[in-house]
Amino acid sequence: MPSFRCKMTTPEGKVVQRRFFASSKAALKEELEREGNFVLEINRAEPVGEILRLGAIKKPIKTKHFLAFNQEFLVLIKAGLPILSALDAIIEKGGNPEFVDILKEIRNDVAGGESLSTAFSRFRHIFSGLYVATLRAGEKSGNLAYALDRHIEYLKKMEEIRKKVVSASVYPVILTVVSLFALIFLLAYVVPTFTKTYFEAGTKLPALTLALVHFTTGFRQNIVLILALFLAAVLGFYYAKRTETGAVHLDRAKLRIPFFGQLFLHYYVSRFARTLAMVLAGGIPLLEAVRISAGTLRNRFMREKLDEVTHLLEQGEGFSRSLSKVSVLPGLALRMIDAGENSGAMEDVLLDLAEFYESDVETRLAILTSAIEPGLMIIMGLLIGFVVLAMYLPIFQMASTVV
Repeated sequence: MPSFRCKMTTPEGKVVQRRFFASSKAALKEELEREGNFVLEINRAEPVGEILRLGAIKKPIKTKHFLAFNQEFLVLIKAGLPILSALDAIIEKGGNPEFVDILKEIRNDVAGGESLSTAFSRFRHIFSGLYVATLRAGEKSGNLAYALDRHIEYLKKMEEIRKKVVSASVYPVILTVVSLFALIFLLAYVVPTFTKTYFEAGTKLPALTLALVHFTTGFRQNIVLILALFLAAVLGFYYAKRTETGAVHLDRAKLRIPFFGQLFLHYYVSRFARTLAMVLAGGIPLLEAVRISAGTLRNRFMREKLDEVTHLLEQGEGFSRSLSKVSVLPGLALRMIDAGENSGAMEDVLLDLAEFYESDVETRLAILTSAIEPGLMIIMGLLIGFVVLAMYLPIFQMASTVV
């Protein structure tokens, strides 16, 4: 991640020079101006020493590490330690070397007079806009501990839901893969072995067994082509996901998968609603809050749609009307947000909306566990049973003939 040195005028009217990490000059300029700064100059800064190592960190810190840091930070702040002392204590404790290096940079910036949120915002590729906004809200309100506490609860809730989705999806995938390998083993090794024995014995094969033999022969003769097509499909999927257009189409297709599409959609809606409620509670304006909340979603199709919402908001459209125009949320969510906007209770409505869809996600996961997993086992059992029956059918026929 490249670093840039920026000269700008802050919303308070101060001219300052700071170093930021960002994907490009244009992205950095847009982000800074969105925060109310006036950018005077941006130049590429060649990272040296520790900064070089920091610039090499391209992915956000793992949630469990980030959660542990915030919990420690919150305890120290509640105990009455100044921010610098709290950061020193966490740095001294050690841990992830790369994260500690980042905290040292942040600590130095704070010691130099920067606010905590500004110091964290320099590492935009690591810390989300949501976290920076949380810190900024805590600084403005004078209650940083409360803001951190809310963010920790948010992280725990999101991680809890994510784990439920992952754990419910893992077992069916493992079961399917294992069953497919068992089926391939039967077709590639067991069936040819039986076939050879039957042909050498001159056994007349029944239609079911003969059909399986022809299928297996074709499968073995074209195994290279099948593997090549499978590899091409995997690589095509991988490269398509790496392009913006391809990722948008794939994420859109994900939302249209029967049963699973609704599960993913409701998970994203609950995450967006809960994030938006928390950001609005921190005093962030609606337009910026929607941008921050959209940025927490991993579905690029939904992020693209929510970007359209922000453009409509910039043009003066109401929030619920903007959401209706882009058709990004379910009808129930739109009606609830419209009611919240009209009543002035947007934050409460968003939290109710998040809890409703989180409950729906949990219900669908329970259905997935109780119905789909046994269904997969039955399907795979029938396929494998069919292969075994087709192979043993000639033996049963010979036994009945002898009798």
